[in-house]
Amino acid sequence: MILLSIPGTIRMVLIIIAIFVIVRFISRLMATKKSADDEKRFNQNNDSFKRAKEKSDSEKGKVHIVEGGYREAEDVDFEEIKDDEKKN
Repeated sequence: MILLSIPGTIRMVLIIIAIFVIVRFISRLMATKKSADDEKRFNQNNDSFKRAKEKSDSEKGKVHIVEGGYREAEDVDFEEIKDDEKKN
Protein backbone atom coordinates (compact mmCIF):
# COMPACT_ATOMS: atom_id res chain seq x y z
CA MET A 1 0.00 0.00 0.00
CA ILE A 2 2.86 2.37 0.75
CA LEU A 3 4.35 1.54 -2.64
CA LEU A 4 1.22 2.80 -4.37
CA SER A 5 1.18 6.11 -2.52
CA ILE A 6 4.83 6.99 -3.26
CA PRO A 7 4.33 7.32 -7.05
CA GLY A 8 1.12 9.27 -6.44
CA THR A 9 2.94 11.63 -4.08
CA ILE A 10 5.81 12.13 -6.52
CA ARG A 11 3.32 12.73 -9.30
CA MET A 12 1.48 15.32 -7.18
CA VAL A 13 4.75 17.11 -6.35
CA LEU A 14 5.72 17.18 -10.03
CA ILE A 15 2.30 18.60 -10.96
CA ILE A 16 2.66 21.33 -8.33
CA ILE A 17 6.17 22.18 -9.57
CA ALA A 18 4.88 22.29 -13.17
CA ILE A 19 2.09 24.67 -12.14
CA PHE A 20 4.59 26.98 -10.42
CA VAL A 21 6.84 26.95 -13.50
CA ILE A 22 3.92 27.75 -15.80
CA VAL A 23 2.69 30.58 -13.57
CA ARG A 24 6.20 32.01 -13.36
CA PHE A 25 6.58 31.85 -17.15
CA ILE A 26 3.24 33.61 -17.68
CA SER A 27 4.15 36.31 -15.15
CA ARG A 28 7.43 36.97 -16.95
CA LEU A 29 5.59 37.27 -20.26
CA MET A 30 3.14 39.73 -18.72
CA ALA A 31 5.97 41.77 -17.17
CA THR A 32 7.72 41.92 -20.54
CA LYS A 33 4.53 43.06 -22.24
CA LYS A 34 3.96 45.72 -19.59
CA SER A 35 7.53 46.95 -19.98
CA ALA A 36 7.13 47.17 -23.75
CA ASP A 37 3.84 49.08 -23.36
CA ASP A 38 5.45 51.48 -20.88
CA GLU A 39 8.35 52.11 -23.25
CA LYS A 40 5.95 52.70 -26.15
CA ARG A 41 3.90 55.16 -24.08
CA PHE A 42 7.08 56.95 -22.95
CA ASN A 43 8.28 57.29 -26.55
CA GLN A 44 4.89 58.64 -27.65
CA ASN A 45 4.90 61.21 -24.84
CA ASN A 46 8.47 62.16 -25.67
CA ASP A 47 7.64 62.57 -29.37
CA SER A 48 4.59 64.71 -28.64
CA PHE A 49 6.67 66.87 -26.28
CA LYS A 50 9.32 67.35 -28.97
CA ARG A 51 6.67 68.26 -31.57
CA ALA A 52 5.07 70.77 -29.20
CA LYS A 53 8.46 72.29 -28.42
CA GLU A 54 9.34 72.58 -32.12
CA LYS A 55 5.96 74.19 -32.83
CA SER A 56 6.47 76.59 -29.93
CA ASP A 57 9.96 77.48 -31.14
CA SER A 58 8.76 78.03 -34.71
CA GLU A 59 5.96 80.33 -33.53
CA LYS A 60 8.14 82.29 -31.14
CA GLY A 61 7.66 86.02 -31.62
CA LYS A 62 4.63 85.67 -33.87
CA VAL A 63 1.40 87.48 -33.09
CA HIS A 64 -1.89 85.58 -33.07
CA ILE A 65 -5.20 87.35 -33.41
CA VAL A 66 -7.81 85.84 -31.15
CA GLU A 67 -11.35 85.57 -32.44
CA GLY A 68 -13.98 87.35 -30.42
CA GLY A 69 -12.74 90.86 -30.90
CA TYR A 70 -12.80 93.57 -28.28
CA ARG A 71 -13.93 92.76 -24.78
CA GLU A 72 -15.63 95.38 -22.69
CA ALA A 73 -13.59 96.32 -19.64
CA GLU A 74 -14.87 98.04 -16.56
CA ASP A 75 -12.94 100.99 -15.21
CA VAL A 76 -12.35 100.99 -11.50
CA ASP A 77 -12.34 104.16 -9.46
CA PHE A 78 -9.57 104.59 -6.99
CA GLU A 79 -8.97 106.67 -3.94
CA GLU A 80 -5.69 108.27 -3.13
CA ILE A 81 -4.12 107.14 0.10
CA LYS A 82 -2.74 109.89 2.24
CA ASP A 83 0.68 109.63 3.82
CA ASP A 84 -0.81 109.12 7.28
CA GLU A 85 -2.77 106.08 6.12
CA LYS A 86 0.29 104.56 4.45
CA LYS A 87 2.24 104.52 7.71
CA ASN A 88 -0.47 102.57 9.59
